[in-house]
Amino acid sequence: MRSGSSLTDIILNTEDIGVTYQETIIALKSVSLDIPAGKLTAILGPSGCGKTTLLKVIAGLIEPTTGAVKVRGEKIVGPGPDRALVFQDFALLPWATVMENVAFGLRARGVPKKERKETSLHYIKEVGLLGFEDKYPHQLSGGMRQRTGLARALTINSDILLMDEPFSAVDEQMRRKLQEDLLKLLKIKSKTVIFVTHSIEEAVYLADQVVILSGRPGSIAEIVCPEIDRHGEIDLIRRQPRYIELVDEIWSSLKRYVE
Repeated sequence: MRSGSSLTDIILNTEDIGVTYQETIIALKSVSLDIPAGKLTAILGPSGCGKTTLLKVIAGLIEPTTGAVKVRGEKIVGPGPDRALVFQDFALLPWATVMENVAFGLRARGVPKKERKETSLHYIKEVGLLGFEDKYPHQLSGGMRQRTGLARALTINSDILLMDEPFSAVDEQMRRKLQEDLLKLLKIKSKTVIFVTHSIEEAVYLADQVVILSGRPGSIAEIVCPEIDRHGEIDLIRRQPRYIELVDEIWSSLKRYVE
């Protein structure tokens, strides 16, 4: 399997990240990773290997026991506007409309009402929810709720999107549609994405770089650059021989960590 990364222009890096809980449970060990700007990096590994823990460390929600996270060479000390998190469970305010949910981050930053509405409406349109801005979360499908969460993250205009298994709560048909929508959106909006998933197929389909974590304590077992041709039709990606070959190769590498 081809491994390593020739991707340049590093926007974020982790240096020897370790996380220990309750002094005895080692979740992550010596994770050093470079994240290339404007690319999608997938973090893949067996259940319990620390994928979400690593994402939360990068988000600034968990302080690592050892090591540091740096954005453009500067050590992070907590959450920041340069990183936006898209949650697995949507994390929408149930009493707020789509427009209000999408505008939430802008309102918290004190952005004027007119600008909030214009920016939010732009991203609501980008994710395909135009016409639903006055609906409440309980009136939306799972896929629409996840698009709302994505639009909210995009309004903040962070350089780095952190996505924690964002499509795992929807059915397979909607999951594929959301994957396609994300790739189309990233062609328009140049963003750096760190995408946690347990799906090999999803990682190979979406990512420019796939980081494979070992079983707990999670450490980097391998880094793979899929080199999938994404210039043509997005729905043809899964038919490419390289895609099919890589799914099998990564499974062969990963299954040693699956109990």
